Amino acid sequence: MTHKLLAATVALVAGFALAGTAHATLMISINGTPQAASSDPTNTFASFTGQVGNFNINVISASGVNLFGGNGTVFDLHSLDVSTSGAGSLTIAVTETGLTAIPPDTISGLFTGQFTNAAVTRSVYLDTTNAGLETTLLGSTTSGGGSFSFQQSSVAGPFSITEQIDITALGAGAFLSSDDSVTVPEPVSLALLGTGLAGIGVALRRRRNRAT
Repeated sequence: MTHKLLAATVALVAGFALAGTAHATLMISINGTPQAASSDPTNTFASFTGQVGNFNINVISASGVNLFGGNGTVFDLHSLDVSTSGAGSLTIAVTETGLTAIPPDTISGLFTGQFTNAAVTRSVYLDTTNAGLETTLLGSTTSGGGSFSFQQSSVAGPFSITEQIDITALGAGAFLSSDDSVTVPEPVSLALLGTGLAGIGVALRRRRNRAT
């Protein structure tokens, strides 16, 4: 029984390690049309600036898991700045594909920002097929800030995270500025699991010594 527990713990540690060593790719889409993909060798950054109808996209900038060195962050839309010259609707999607594995645990996220003269919904989705689909809603907000916590079963293969931002501007002078992120369990959990592994190892040695 102890051997089975040790094997299960090792498998769980491996799942955490895989989540931190993914080689993901970032993509930014506007109204369903891809506009920018990560261009750096490590697929860590993607950004877009431009005008779409009455919307001035001053900057969309995202960072992926490779930037964070396994600290638990897998996705960070760290700069979203949009203003308007008139009324209209805009949908922005930022997708990170190629995230490799997560153990059964809680995925959490944080929304921070502000907006005026507009209705804004920000939603984060997980897709276990790694196709960038909006399959499982992890969290959403219609206010300037908020957080979410989602209990997820283990994902063995590659998966993707997508944040969709839906903006309905009521007129000129509307704006949105935000910074949103998604995290999986942090390496502190690895340390705790490592301590647990050490304890199991000690217990196994003591049992063997008693048997001899």
